[in-house]
Amino acid sequence: MYFKNILVPYDESDHAKSALHIALGLAGPYEVAKVHVVTVIPSASLPNPTLLGDVSLETPYAMGDPSTYERIMDAAVQHAVEDIQDVVEQSRDDARCKIVADAVIANSALEGIVDYVTSRDIDLVVMGRRGLGALRGMLGSVSFGVLRSVDVPVLTVK
Repeated sequence: MYFKNILVPYDESDHAKSALHIALGLAGPYEVAKVHVVTVIPSASLPNPTLLGDVSLETPYAMGDPSTYERIMDAAVQHAVEDIQDVVEQSRDDARCKIVADAVIANSALEGIVDYVTSRDIDLVVMGRRGLGALRGMLGSVSFGVLRSVDVPVLTVK
């Protein structure tokens, strides 16, 4: 088998679900293959860490404890992974490959995907052609960015 580590960026869109099915079809029969299903959590969606030390703010995370931000990040990642695991179990069918559900925090979806590809020795990216926020009929900006930014094959799926 040529592709042993396949990345599926997952954003809950129909195209991402199709990409997951395609990736499992490619790798499913091979026990040595691994499909990484990853969601990228935008760092802008998390509370600003500079506010965490300001106890004058009446926010639940402004406690002055430096580990508070880490707990918030860990909770966000854990919640995203649990959501992905539910989708993976519904999509698994008879796939024998290993499936890894993961979430990463990055400034942008593109940055998170590119970093994941380079740090995990990914052989192939199978991703939706358009995500949740894309305009109809156009290649999404994230998929276009991934095509231009990684040195592995990228399969876009409708």
